[in-house]
Amino acid sequence: MKSIPTHQLLDKTDKGFIIFPFTQEQIDSQRSELMGAHRDDHYIFFILLKGSASTVVDFEEKIIHANQLYYILPEQIHYRIQSSDASGWYIAVDPSLIETTCRNTFERWLGFPDPVDLISNDVRDYHELLTILHRRAINPSADSQNLKVLYALLHSFFEMAAATVQTSKDFEGNISRAAEISFEFKKYLNKHIRRYKSPSDYAGMLHISEPYLNESLNKYTGSSVSFWIRYKIIMEAKQLLYFSHMNVKQIANDLGFENHSYFSRFFAKETGMTALEFRKSFRNSNPVLSYSIK
Repeated sequence: MKSIPTHQLLDKTDKGFIIFPFTQEQIDSQRSELMGAHRDDHYIFFILLKGSASTVVDFEEKIIHANQLYYILPEQIHYRIQSSDASGWYIAVDPSLIETTCRNTFERWLGFPDPVDLISNDVRDYHELLTILHRRAINPSADSQNLKVLYALLHSFFEMAAATVQTSKDFEGNISRAAEISFEFKKYLNKHIRRYKSPSDYAGMLHISEPYLNESLNKYTGSSVSFWIRYKIIMEAKQLLYFSHMNVKQIANDLGFENHSYFSRFFAKETGMTALEFRKSFRNSNPVLSYSIK
């Protein structure tokens, strides 16, 4: 299978997130850029205020209308957005910046998310919050107090978005056997990643053979069992590095690695930076990260 490119948020910002109001003119100016399928290593949120937009996500067209919230998960394969007379807000954020309770809400769907309708009051509240957040984000001040406000506003957006998702309707239609296996695998992976890291472990939990599990995941997600195990370990490691005060040895132990040197090599191989480099880049430069893992 041809390797699917992954776009790295770190290539665009060292803050861990990007926010900007987009217009149709900005979208038109990007039409000459590569429109091929890719993954991101981060979440993408859209709040559409006007017009409509479409994209292909996991080989299915998604149409977003005015007054809707839509988000794309890091593991989803997608294309650049196309639109007609659209304007709204774009937020890209590293998963390690989102608290576990909110991430669980965003990822709890049976399948991947669809656009969610917003009532008029919600549209106004989102627009006002994101306007303030954007103004703070483009402020060149590195003042720690400004950073505290900035990240508090970002956290408020995640809480609002999670509340919006929680009050929406889940669409649970007929799904394939590969999809069912993928959903069950994800549940076990989220629950047991600190203890079990072998594909055979999860195949055993699902009472199927390892080749069948691998085939199902490749068919439904485009990636192998090993890919998702590595992805989950890295996401958990990033969150601990970002939100906790544990050292690398303690984090390795928390994640079930008996040898912290092996964990360090694993992290560097998967991310292109050491664990301490990640912490310095994302946390030490933004001294407001006091939220704890739950």
